[in-house]
Amino acid sequence: MKLEIIAFTARGAALAEKLMGCYPESCASTPQKYCSGSLQPLNTLHEWTKSHFQTGRTLVFISAIGIAVRAVAPFIRDKVSDAAVICIDEMGENVIPLLCGHIGGANQTAKSLAESLSARVVITTATDINNAFAIDEWAVRNNCVITDFSVIKKISSALLDGEEVGLHSEFPITTELPHGITTNTSDCTKYKCGIEIAFNSKAPFPTTLHLIPRIIVAGIGCRRGVPYELMEEKLYQTLKQFDIPVEALSLIATIDLKSNESGLLALRDKLNTGFVVFSAEELMRAQGEFEHSEIVLAVTGTDNVCQRAVVCSGAKLFTGKIAEDGMSIALGTLDWSVEFEEYTR
Repeated sequence: MKLEIIAFTARGAALAEKLMGCYPESCASTPQKYCSGSLQPLNTLHEWTKSHFQTGRTLVFISAIGIAVRAVAPFIRDKVSDAAVICIDEMGENVIPLLCGHIGGANQTAKSLAESLSARVVITTATDINNAFAIDEWAVRNNCVITDFSVIKKISSALLDGEEVGLHSEFPITTELPHGITTNTSDCTKYKCGIEIAFNSKAPFPTTLHLIPRIIVAGIGCRRGVPYELMEEKLYQTLKQFDIPVEALSLIATIDLKSNESGLLALRDKLNTGFVVFSAEELMRAQGEFEHSEIVLAVTGTDNVCQRAVVCSGAKLFTGKIAEDGMSIALGTLDWSVEFEEYTR
């Protein structure tokens, strides 16, 4: 877990060092006079907050809540892009998530911090304090894209009001359902709102929250120097050919010879996907039937990059090798199911 921690007092600095010991990938800042060990000197609170608010890390203020609120206020935009923000008092007795409790994971992180400090976690989001199912938190933790954040409030309101919310899934459901969620959707119109888990939405409910699981792996091979724009075009065309939305893409896989290929790295950054490479030896050990190329074998040491990379990533191939314009692409899907076990205990 990567935290950006800030403290303002000697006692707060000591607590920050303790958290650094629990979460080694984290960074902590404090005024120069309290710096010791791995703590970094703090210049100004405004600059610290500005530089860290968009890093994707959770911001942890060891301070009064008022300090944290005033610090982040100029940078708050929306629950999708804001940082998760947590406040801890300098005695380490209370851990309070302030911002992005569900989508940013602040609530779960706060629980983890409280456990590490033997502290009390203070959560104020309505679904949590009423033990209601939080679909936005579930979606983030299960790597699903939320296509319309405005519908989340309607789902939560229905559950808090004791109404049933329908669920339609194109993927297997392997656990019991959370309270208030039903798959009895032969007549979807009887529900004010519902959840649809699918690659492409059919909007079965009067108001539908469409979730797209990110479970598609794209294996890509290419000649050196293929422009990013061409790579993007060919990948989009391939996804469209198989009726897969680009939002479902989770991972780009290739050979280690392409680990620094600028077009692939730009594609990874643009689509916010994972990126994994395999050696020729690893690719050749992949089990299955793959399209063989003597030319590719002579150049790379493996007879096929794209299909073998998909299999090495743990995905199941559902396309052949699609080769054009100096590129080869294959698609696969990771094993995934709808699980609510932690929400049904």
